[in-house]
Amino acid sequence: MRYPDIGFLGFGEAAACIAEGLTIAGNLQITAFDIHPRPNQNGVRITQSIEDMLKSSDIVFSAVTCTVAIDAARQAAPYLTDKKIFVDINSVSPETKITIGKIIENSGALYVEAAIMAAVPSLKHKVPMLLSGKAAGGFIDAMEPHGMKLENLGPDLGRASAIKMFRSIIVKGMEALFQECILGAEHYGVAKKVLDSISDGFSGSNWDQMAHYLIGRTALHGERRAHEMKEVASTLRTIGVEPLMTEAAEKRIQWAAKKGLKDYFSENAPDDYREVMRAIQVFNDKKRE
Repeated sequence: MRYPDIGFLGFGEAAACIAEGLTIAGNLQITAFDIHPRPNQNGVRITQSIEDMLKSSDIVFSAVTCTVAIDAARQAAPYLTDKKIFVDINSVSPETKITIGKIIENSGALYVEAAIMAAVPSLKHKVPMLLSGKAAGGFIDAMEPHGMKLENLGPDLGRASAIKMFRSIIVKGMEALFQECILGAEHYGVAKKVLDSISDGFSGSNWDQMAHYLIGRTALHGERRAHEMKEVASTLRTIGVEPLMTEAAEKRIQWAAKKGLKDYFSENAPDDYREVMRAIQVFNDKKRE
């Protein structure tokens, strides 16, 4: 049996983690292209051009930042053929997915819209993905034997990303709420008491633990999360819903991202929200110097 050769267009954290998992699964040739090349990862060959990566790949995962997802598809299109499957895992609006789908299908290639529904680093290639598009079934047939967790929502594009986008209103909205709550409560040294009080009112949930996790993840990925909320707001406007809460969450998350938290913590998400508060204080102190 011939296994598909895998390519990654964009090779940031999510792509590298998925590639790592697929490498461990075995028997797959994996190549990647990124405008900011990194050293070859175990089992992954880094190419010098999109063309080289696409020539070596049967299935291509597009994993770029949401702001350049359409441009990346346009750059890839001239090198695609009807033998290739282009899987878009970017966090963009349903309308953007549909636009990318047209670009890819006009090239002759097959297109799969994919929405990643959990944190990638811990689950790697086994992270749950929702899929839309006519080629979703073929992609599942090719990749489920390698351990990927895939659900087919049918041929209509936009459905997978709609689920992810509107779910983000709750998830990213909670991140923004936690951040603002802790910023205020920690000033008086009562953050844990506040969160314990909320836990008492919502049995079964440890809100203090949730705050540590969400604020820590947002410290590393705030800029990407803010961009995603901007996409959500655009989606809501398109269907006639004013994105009042979504825009507020995007503004709060972006505020923290501009504090340099990602550089401060490097690649290690802080385990304690107090570390994030201290990092913000360090940034503010430097601004005052």
